[in-house]
Amino acid sequence: MASEGGSAMLGRDPAWKYCSPIEGNRNGTICNFCGLVMKSGGITRFKSHLTHKDPHNNTKKCPRVPPEVKEEIRLLVHDKQKAKTKKNADIEDIRSQLRGTMGTHHTHLVNEDDDDEDAEDEDVYMYPTDMHPDERDAYRSAVRALKASNWEREQHENIVGSKRKLGESSTGIPSTMRKS
Repeated sequence: MASEGGSAMLGRDPAWKYCSPIEGNRNGTICNFCGLVMKSGGITRFKSHLTHKDPHNNTKKCPRVPPEVKEEIRLLVHDKQKAKTKKNADIEDIRSQLRGTMGTHHTHLVNEDDDDEDAEDEDVYMYPTDMHPDERDAYRSAVRALKASNWEREQHENIVGSKRKLGESSTGIPSTMRKS
């Protein structure tokens, strides 16, 4: 099915020029040098067959591979590993930069003191990253006090507002009992 130069047809890996695929088996290869049939493992396992380096030690070494082909495939594997290592390092560098930019401004901490079932009542506090833990506790207490104060003021306004509707003044004395 494959010719000597059919690497474009079978895949992008240049090692395909040294093997033939097994018809009906995507992961099967037949070595062009020794005729070894590998029913699984794909091109990666085939490259281990040619280079005589298998990390899992489950591939037979090709006895007829020319030294220049062995070196070519070894360089391909090495370059691919090098590129993968560089890509992973670049990704980690980008992640650390993102963590650094996000962390310099604010860090999200969730108050776990409240064991309420409602997720909407859970308080989320944002702190500068360089804030000392004692300062965080003071900040959290101040925010709670402010919320409590606002809630008390709202309750007072609701009570006073409802009494006015019933005819009472802000002093709490009904208008019928006041002197005119």
